[in-house]
Amino acid sequence: MAAERAPAASRAPGAWLAWVVGAATAYYLRFVGRTCRLSGPLTREQVILTHWHEFNMLAFLVAVKVRGDLQHASFSTQGFRGDVINAQFRYSGAPVRVLPLPGERDRAAGAAFARRLSRLADEGFSIIVTPDGPFGPAHVAKPGALIVARQSGLPIVPWAFRLRPAIRLTGRWDRQLLPLPFSRIRIITGEPVHIAPREPLKPRLAELQAALEAISS
Repeated sequence: MAAERAPAASRAPGAWLAWVVGAATAYYLRFVGRTCRLSGPLTREQVILTHWHEFNMLAFLVAVKVRGDLQHASFSTQGFRGDVINAQFRYSGAPVRVLPLPGERDRAAGAAFARRLSRLADEGFSIIVTPDGPFGPAHVAKPGALIVARQSGLPIVPWAFRLRPAIRLTGRWDRQLLPLPFSRIRIITGEPVHIAPREPLKPRLAELQAALEAISS
């Protein structure tokens, strides 16, 4: 199957620059992925991969390196940042579909968005979700991954990484980890979280929060 294409660049001011930044980031992370050393388990099953926002770059390169022939779906925000993400996925070299994320305060649109992700799961896509994204606060889980899991029947797999050398972008709200060429990356996978149809999500949100904290500390 041909790779899904992320949306084209928007016509917003600076969109061309965002596209250049996103493409450059994708090629950089693909290069790092070819030179880095990986260890630890990583499933190739259809799942909902869930990790904190600080691991976005690491998750991108690991997914492309180890799961790059599998279908994935994720999301992007709107504006400059969204165009960067769209370009990054477009030049990932992997089959990926990117959906535009609605505003955080629009709960109805958020629920509809989760249902769209669930329908992609029915088509064989694995879903990648950052529970504390896209704008934080860091390490505070929101219920989006649980909604998708309940509607799709897919298990949530908590995901984290250890990086050596570890460089953080401290000017960002998530203190993103930046992988370098020839770095060492250890994959840490938590126990799968299964959500039954119509199961209340509030108690399970605390469980997901604890699972991500346990493997990310």
